Amino acid sequence: MSNSFITLLIIAITVITSYQAFNSAGLFNKLKYSPYRVKQFKEYYRVFSHVLVHADWTHLLFNMYTFYSFGVFMEKVFVSPVTREVFFPAWGFGGVQLGIVLYLALYLIGGIVAAIPAYKKHGDNVFYASVGASGAVSAILMAFMLMFPDMQVAFFFLIPMPSWVGVLIFFGLEHYLQRRGGTNIAHDAHIFGALAGISFVTLLNPNIPVKFIKVVLSTFIG
Repeated sequence: MSNSFITLLIIAITVITSYQAFNSAGLFNKLKYSPYRVKQFKEYYRVFSHVLVHADWTHLLFNMYTFYSFGVFMEKVFVSPVTREVFFPAWGFGGVQLGIVLYLALYLIGGIVAAIPAYKKHGDNVFYASVGASGAVSAILMAFMLMFPDMQVAFFFLIPMPSWVGVLIFFGLEHYLQRRGGTNIAHDAHIFGALAGISFVTLLNPNIPVKFIKVVLSTFIG
């Protein structure tokens, strides 16, 4: 199994499902996240299924490109017993299978937690719906940035900066856009997904956020 097999498998399933939903309103409506239907009709599967469908090709390609860019790296960290033991010493057992479970859990938990704000705000709104893997992708992205604060990333694929700077910009920008409103983007879902990613790797190794803070502080105080 290659180091990117699970990431590519998720991308393939997502692209195929999204493409089918582009051409089938019935499928799109069946899979989209409707807090109203989750609350009133107990259609809990929507908390998972909305991650597989997207609003349009731009939405889909942006999410999948971002996921691939960071997912292949994170998959290697989790799936390889050698690297997993380095970053998560208490989870060095279990071989490849445990790594796959942990990596999938990070992705899925990100998508689930990202659905919480909409459920609280729109559980009684029959007209509200959302789709997309942005929350799950935010969990992968933020887990990476927390674990590798010194690594250079390209924000918006253009502006190079250390990961820790990207974390600050991500949360600052998402919070600003959420407060400003006026778009169809659920920025609070991005924030909750990112927090899920941070929480997940912190639970696996509490030293990771400590290292992150030390890197940030060393930048300012040497």
